[in-house]
Amino acid sequence: MTENNKLRPRKQLEEALRRINDSLDFKDAHLELSSDERNGSLVTFLKEHFYSDEVLGKSLGGELDEEVAALLTEVFRENLSVLLISDITGEIIATRSMCLARKGEKANWSKSKNRNWIIIMDFLGHKYDEMDVFKRYNADIVVAFVALATHKDHRAQGIASKVMKATLLFCKELGLSPVCIKGEGTSNYSQRIYEKFGFETIHTLPYDDYKIDGEIVFSNTGENKSTKCYVKQL
Repeated sequence: MTENNKLRPRKQLEEALRRINDSLDFKDAHLELSSDERNGSLVTFLKEHFYSDEVLGKSLGGELDEEVAALLTEVFRENLSVLLISDITGEIIATRSMCLARKGEKANWSKSKNRNWIIIMDFLGHKYDEMDVFKRYNADIVVAFVALATHKDHRAQGIASKVMKATLLFCKELGLSPVCIKGEGTSNYSQRIYEKFGFETIHTLPYDDYKIDGEIVFSNTGENKSTKCYVKQL
């Protein structure tokens, strides 16, 4: 398989996202590509409107501290996340945050002082080798979906699904070939969205099966019983 691992220039990506925005109907809002100027706001948004409700973090009673925020800022350094921005306030309404994952690179969170974050990352990665997405699609670069989040004041309006749709259209414009996407759904809600858009489940990680020193790590997850790992090739 011939591969092109070079992203299109930033200007072309912005133009592509504008075309996608014009093809969709976002009331009093517009799509915008994340930027160095927005990066800090993106991480703050995720802290307030995603990680505060995310199943794994909520189960452990942890929070996204300054150290983890700095790590996420680095993760998003390529500024590929799709943001929905309010035309009225100029603030983020929703985001499909994402980055690029490269073959042979694996994040090492062991030096983090945030024990809960290490536990979560270890859980999400403990089947990493078994699920080898790069081998599956013969790809050197994969798009990694990180968090799909909607502002608490704008939920239950179908915004997340529309932003997901826009992001998948945008991924086709990145310049990568093949375009392979991976992501994890830690809640029933996020899993429904992945499956709505035709993602394939390649692994299910039941919460009751994951133990440290014989103890179940993630308890009090309510109706959410597992994380599902998804892939899709466009």
